[in-house]
Amino acid sequence: MSMLDEFYWYLKLGKPKRKLTAYEMREELNAYIKEPVFFLSTGRCGTKWFSDLLSKDKGLAVFHAPVPNLSVPGKTAWAISKSNNFDIPEQERLLLEEIFLTGREQHLRYTAKGRKRYIETNNYITFFAPVLAKIFPDAKFVHIVRDPIAFIRSGMDRSYYTPGNPDDRKRIIPGNINEVKDWDAFSGYAKIAWLWKETNEFIESFAKSIPKENFQFFRFDLSNSEGVLEVMDFIGTTITSKQVKAALNTKKNAQKLRTCPPFRDWKPEYQEDVKQVIDQLSAKYSFPLQ
Repeated sequence: MSMLDEFYWYLKLGKPKRKLTAYEMREELNAYIKEPVFFLSTGRCGTKWFSDLLSKDKGLAVFHAPVPNLSVPGKTAWAISKSNNFDIPEQERLLLEEIFLTGREQHLRYTAKGRKRYIETNNYITFFAPVLAKIFPDAKFVHIVRDPIAFIRSGMDRSYYTPGNPDDRKRIIPGNINEVKDWDAFSGYAKIAWLWKETNEFIESFAKSIPKENFQFFRFDLSNSEGVLEVMDFIGTTITSKQVKAALNTKKNAQKLRTCPPFRDWKPEYQEDVKQVIDQLSAKYSFPLQ
């Protein structure tokens, strides 16, 4: 670890309160990292906002965009979980555990050195959730669901599933383990709708495998201060109602350039395609398709 790295972590998390090597941390990981919290989502649903709010609690080490982001390995984690119906074989599980721990070794170590609590809001670890629950038996998980139409519009603005888009290497696509007929014929709207549906259904399936008290659902609505406070209470933070209400007036990571039109202005065939993909799940979450 270079002096420059040490300086970075000093600025990020403050002065360490104890000495700790990576080997020592790995040896007794659960003794040093207690009740970590992982936000699970499709992305583009307020995780940056939550990160900034949680950062007001100085007892937390909050990571929104850690490097590496584990996006491509997350896609692999999804495929392994789906192909094994969430019963991941031991060798694959150990490999995924090592990928996560290697990618987060210094984040975890400096969290422990500062005697802080680890929080990650990075959506790319969503498909690592079954593995994270094995690594950290006392971990807590927050499932954030955003209005699917808003998510689809955001994805269209960012050219999700567009030929030649290099970022698509990190996005899941259906295959033999989850057949979707005529995927290549899907419109961009329908493909992003499938991504929204598949990600949220994955999280729902995962939630059934852990104790209910370790899981919290949040329907993305930053006008709902009571809902945000419930999340804060679930996590166990020092964030106050006053801080939440002040933060509700501030948008984070908002879309600056909007090119995708509102749902009402989509071609009827695009509207119908999206409805066929997500109508039931959208209704379950009380998001009207409009």
